[in-house]
Amino acid sequence: MDVLTDQLAQARARGAVFSVLRRVRPWGVRFSGRRPLTAHVLIEGTGWLEEPGREPLRLGERDVVLMSSGAPYALVSDPDVTAEPIADARLCGTDTRQGDAALILCGAYILDGSFAASLLRALPRAVVVPATDQESAHAAAVALLADLIKQDAPGQQVLLDRLLDVNLIFALRSWWAQAGEAAPGWYRALSQPGLRRVLEHVHAEPAGEWTVPAMADLAGMSRAAFSLRFREVTGDSPGSYVTGVRMQRAEDALARSDVTLAQIAAKVGYRNEYAFSTAFRRRHGVSPGKWRAAARTAQPDYVPH
Repeated sequence: MDVLTDQLAQARARGAVFSVLRRVRPWGVRFSGRRPLTAHVLIEGTGWLEEPGREPLRLGERDVVLMSSGAPYALVSDPDVTAEPIADARLCGTDTRQGDAALILCGAYILDGSFAASLLRALPRAVVVPATDQESAHAAAVALLADLIKQDAPGQQVLLDRLLDVNLIFALRSWWAQAGEAAPGWYRALSQPGLRRVLEHVHAEPAGEWTVPAMADLAGMSRAAFSLRFREVTGDSPGSYVTGVRMQRAEDALARSDVTLAQIAAKVGYRNEYAFSTAFRRRHGVSPGKWRAAARTAQPDYVPH
């Protein structure tokens, strides 16, 4: 089980391209900052990222920016240029005039599921991956995005959505690889073969008998050494981490299916629904049934599957 893939799947991260705009200098586009996670790629040209209280950040061609929710911000051709709201920019459409122009791709990621909030907490407000720092495959994906947005062929939107997904994975991988202690504990653990092996097995089979001795054997370490190293790297005890994975799966099942509590309990590694309910209430302060009702209320478009 690829742990990063599993975590993004739990967050139900998927892209939705919402604008590709050509703008002639001087230009500026303002964003509300309300979306959970937004990607910007300067396909052509250069510009600046402006945020309240921060120095403008220079952006080069093919740089990738991920913005999590917060105060309004703007992409501009030059600092202090007046920026139009993105909604107005989309209504106006692309600028076909001659001149020093930029081509800007803006896409919003749809994030839900129990893991989404912790994923976003692990990111700074702005993640910038300069073109010069992108691994070759990431640069190739951005180049393909640049090529596809100039076409108008069947399946165009699906291709752009998928490439936006690919861009997210590359950008997160790039950021976390150089973020050091700021990267999530589970991601830091992936660099250590023994711990990675444990995480991969836990994510693949959360209902397994994951005792500390079993996990230590899998990591090829003594119990004491494993417990100490696991906590040092992930910031969590082995047992608490396993419980967290199980609860992520349970929360997702409660919110998005009509399976019974007994079925969920068996799926995530509890001997019966009473043991599961006790563990769930200890973590959330409410019963699984009340949590499910609240989750359904927050998702009016819920469709059982």
